Amino acid sequence: MFKAARPSLGWIFIMFSGNLINQDVLVALVKEEAQKLFLEMAEKFQAELATNYTFDDKLLTRDEVAKKLAVSKGTVDNMSSAGKLKPLTIGRSVRFRNSEVLEFIKRN
Repeated sequence: MFKAARPSLGWIFIMFSGNLINQDVLVALVKEEAQKLFLEMAEKFQAELATNYTFDDKLLTRDEVAKKLAVSKGTVDNMSSAGKLKPLTIGRSVRFRNSEVLEFIKRN
């Protein structure tokens, strides 16, 4: 067991299972565990999104795609011209499959 006669003001010691632990070490351990938990939750959320929303082939307008991607309609047009999104032309209307927009989100 580590014994400190006079710890400096920068160090705070906490009694833990009979051992003294530096506050910085404890904070690092908690931070590491929080990051692991966050990544695990993010992976589960991504898997749920992929499972529940991939097969939705609703046709979306440029406006709806722009809102879903949080970009402007001009950016949607640029992505379409660059081949990143595949538009469907129905008469004079342009639509995008929701499943392809979600695949684009997964890739990027």
